[in-house]
Amino acid sequence: MATQKLMLEIPESLFEQLHHLAELTGQSVESLALQSITSNLPRFTEKVHDLDELLSRVTADNLHGEIDSGELVGREVF
Repeated sequence: MATQKLMLEIPESLFEQLHHLAELTGQSVESLALQSITSNLPRFTEKVHDLDELLSRVTADNLHGEIDSGELVGREVF
């Protein structure tokens, strides 16, 4: 597996937590930081769309009119 080098500046308190955990588990600080990063990455399967891009796709053909949701049941004001 090819690797890339990444240098991070983190608060001292976070480093101390990682260092303490590394001592308790016998792992390196770097290994624990890498585990933390990989376990918290979002799992995107599709591109995150920009709002302007999505709105540009709205046309008269795919735009619906009002939808009747029935009578008011609370204190809604429309």
